[in-house]
Amino acid sequence: MNTSYPKGMEKLLSGSINASTDTLKAALLPSGYAFSVSHEFVSQLGSIIGTAQPLLNKTITGGVLDADDLDFGALAPGSTIGSVVIFKDTGNTSTSPVLFFLDTVTGLPMATNGGAVTIPWDNGVKKIARINLPIYPKAAEKMWSGSINFSADNIRVALLPSAYVYDAAHEFLPDVGTLIGSALPLDGRSVAGGVLDADDANFGALAAGSTIGSVLLYKDTGTPATSPLIARITDVLGLPLSTNGGGLALQWSNGAARIFSLVPA
Repeated sequence: MNTSYPKGMEKLLSGSINASTDTLKAALLPSGYAFSVSHEFVSQLGSIIGTAQPLLNKTITGGVLDADDLDFGALAPGSTIGSVVIFKDTGNTSTSPVLFFLDTVTGLPMATNGGAVTIPWDNGVKKIARINLPIYPKAAEKMWSGSINFSADNIRVALLPSAYVYDAAHEFLPDVGTLIGSALPLDGRSVAGGVLDADDANFGALAAGSTIGSVLLYKDTGTPATSPLIARITDVLGLPLSTNGGGLALQWSNGAARIFSLVPA
């Protein structure tokens, strides 16, 4: 059921994971391990099979994390490998956060027999892990590198006209063109369980004559040319919406994903 650990995704959203520079490792877990959303650190996983191996030659392109295939060397016979866990190694299992749980991996489950074990990563679009839409690919790269902190950074919400054409290469605020009305701070934010949520946004009265097509999140650095786009959200009740001079209050979803989630549904 390849998935992510909610506590690990909280750390990713809070900017405390830098996949480019942190020591990320992969560990083999026995088939008896039961995934739990409450697991936060390696010490909670129980025993691992063999020795955890570092992710070598990591790359992050367009929000996709990849690395060399894993070589665990010869493993003693008598175990059954059921899954792979990716974690950030702090040098202490009690503080090393778990990030991803992968049990849909070529060759698993696998009984060890004393021979060498290698684990190939997916060669499809997901590779090891992928931060996908509604996140802009360039924003996903920044999230992987820990340069966006959804708890502390000045994150703002804005309205995009229906004429805006999404482009995966868009990176900074000027790339989207003219906004409708004024951007608002994303107040009351939380990243619990890897899910971004916030207070609803009241844009007040908007001049008539525009059509709102989607909602934009971006990090405001104080300079538009360096303010990175984060996400374009199109699945909003009531959009597209023609402005008529009346007030507009944006209500975020009350579903499990809220604004967006880094944990698969």
